[in-house]
Amino acid sequence: LRPVLAGLAPAPRNPNRDKRFRQVAVVVWLEGVGVTSLLYGFRLLANGANIIIMMRSLPYFCRGEVIRGFGRGSKELGIPTANFQDSVVDHLPADIGTGIYYGWASLGTGDVHKMVMSIGWNPYYKNTKKSMETHVIHTFKEDFYGQILSVVMVGYIRPERNYSSLDALIAAINSDIEEAKRRLDMPEHQKFKEDKFFKALQNQIMNGH
Repeated sequence: LRPVLAGLAPAPRNPNRDKRFRQVAVVVWLEGVGVTSLLYGFRLLANGANIIIMMRSLPYFCRGEVIRGFGRGSKELGIPTANFQDSVVDHLPADIGTGIYYGWASLGTGDVHKMVMSIGWNPYYKNTKKSMETHVIHTFKEDFYGQILSVVMVGYIRPERNYSSLDALIAAINSDIEEAKRRLDMPEHQKFKEDKFFKALQNQIMNGH
């Protein structure tokens, strides 16, 4: 085992201790999972994420047809997204909760690019239907409706949040994109860009771990 998450917790009460030291280090151990940075770990602790369960569910591979979504990505946000069909969303394991994830994606038999994905109900828009919205970090000349999208989710950024304005939502999404780009440069995540999942025939690998 090796440490994958470090944080701070209140120290046990002890009248003989120096009062200046009020916190102790906490380390969570989990086999076979890498951590990109201590800052990432601190953020997850602050968010109250069930990190052990969530990280053990990743990487997660999924594939499906791109369907028309809510039409907001390009028009309102300036950030185009690809929406999976309901069968892919419904197939998600319970361990993978709502929130913002990052990983790799390809359309059809095209190149593999960095991606960031929102899973959930988009509190700002008060959706009543759960969705998986993927922003592929690449400029495409044409839309990709009807194409097959293949993704591997390798990490988690934050939970879903509501925002007071559209500008605040856009700023948060752009921050998520930059965070995803940075983390995906880590060697532990780079290897998934070359995963055989992206090279296999589209009907050969089912959605899953």
